Amino acid sequence: MDTRERTNRVLSLLAALVLSATPAVLWAEAFPGAVGYGRGATGWQGGAIIPVTTLANAGRGSFRACAERDIPRICLIHVSGTVILSGPVMVRSNGYIAGQTAPGDGLQLRLNGYGATPLVIKNAHDVLVRFLKIRPGPTIRPNPAVDAVTIENAQRVYLDHLSLSFATDETFNVHASRGETADITLARSLLSFSLDRSSHPKGRHSKGALLCSYDATATGCGRITLWQNVFAHHRDRNPDVKASSTGPVEVVNNVFFNPISQFGEYYNLVGPTHIIHVGNVTIPGPSTNSDRPPAVEIFPLGGAIPISILPGDNIAYRGPCMTNSGAAVLGPVAQSKVVAAPGLIPATPAEPAKGLVDRLLPIVGDSLHPDALDKRAVADIVECRGRVINAPSQVGGWPDLRPRAAARDRDGDKFPDNWEAGQASLSVDRPDDPWSPHPSTGMPQITTWLSWLAGDISDPR
Repeated sequence: MDTRERTNRVLSLLAALVLSATPAVLWAEAFPGAVGYGRGATGWQGGAIIPVTTLANAGRGSFRACAERDIPRICLIHVSGTVILSGPVMVRSNGYIAGQTAPGDGLQLRLNGYGATPLVIKNAHDVLVRFLKIRPGPTIRPNPAVDAVTIENAQRVYLDHLSLSFATDETFNVHASRGETADITLARSLLSFSLDRSSHPKGRHSKGALLCSYDATATGCGRITLWQNVFAHHRDRNPDVKASSTGPVEVVNNVFFNPISQFGEYYNLVGPTHIIHVGNVTIPGPSTNSDRPPAVEIFPLGGAIPISILPGDNIAYRGPCMTNSGAAVLGPVAQSKVVAAPGLIPATPAEPAKGLVDRLLPIVGDSLHPDALDKRAVADIVECRGRVINAPSQVGGWPDLRPRAAARDRDGDKFPDNWEAGQASLSVDRPDDPWSPHPSTGMPQITTWLSWLAGDISDPR
């Protein structure tokens, strides 16, 4: 074989490898059933399949090592338990953190008493995170920046089935600085037990969600969806929303329980702010001030900057808890801002608010790995109990998650044997191409398996 023939053969082999790593069908949405503005988070498709095999803070096989890789990738969770972090995990672009693959009681992130927000998606795009528990806890020294999750200058981000607790700043924060933050979905997540009198330097600071906090260097913030989330036991910001000409914010089919002082707070401090507030349920609880706040308050502090709201089919209770429905949904100023804005159409279909609490409580949060803390938050809503807390110890602290080994994978292709045995197109004795198409779904084999684990599709065999 001469040099030219050898070169041609090498090039042919390289081309074959590239083609085999490319999905036959690129899926247009993050997963089947994805909704809202973030549903286009698909840049991880065709990437590497990387197992998380240790609970270490960093290093080979760690959660951090996979999340911070700067390549298209899927992070498979092959360990259960708690990762104690020394500082934020900075999630890079084109990543799918597939928490539904965790064995046992799932994976929990917390701080070691130092650092800041455990999970930060900053200057990144196309990120999908599902079925994780993120519970930072107080810091030893006062710190103003301990959210559970922060998104900043990011686009096409979808967060699904997260359990978020023990934050000392916002539980969930979307921020813009030196760029645009847009096309974000937070869905089917449980935001509970943020810490009030804790380690935030301002003192009392139990907060739910802050959408579009904004620096002067930012170019825009908007096109954000809150869909089918449950908020429980936050002083205020349930949620706190701003926006800009980038696009609207939609708050659809969420349940808000037991704030101290405020439910929804909408401001026009950044730019034109248009809100879709549809199918939500607000429930006062044991911590709520006796002077019940309305479900939605608008604060037009930005002068002539436009602000409007498109409400519909919301339920507000006077209390105690889920009794005496018919409370005012809109405060006096909010009532004056109701408009049928041209082109203000929800990106997310709304279900009826009636019966929403019963439908959501069994499925929100890391529902594949339910633990004592999430069960407590859900029971509080059902049983009309619980309060805003100052320390994790007031609700039993962090759940002790049982370690368990990942399912057996005899051929090392990242598919567990019990899945491959039931699929005619896969084999337990042969490494299979994860990006080849599944004959039933048309999706790649790997995304078919992940979607089945998450309950997005029925068994495709």
